[in-house]
Amino acid sequence: MTQTETIVDASVLDEVVHWIKTLTEAGVSADTAANITAKFFLAGSEEQEAPEEDYYDE
Repeated sequence: MTQTETIVDASVLDEVVHWIKTLTEAGVSADTAANITAKFFLAGSEEQEAPEEDYYDE
């Protein structure tokens, strides 16, 4: 793992913690907040990793 990957991972972890705290402060249970946050970040990750479609037929 490179230093850049570590920084990105820490940044994502900080964001996850922020979202969980925000949701729990709004009255969402900690388990539900963690579940929602995990699904949100996983969905964003899957979207970025999806292969690009070839829109041009040769």
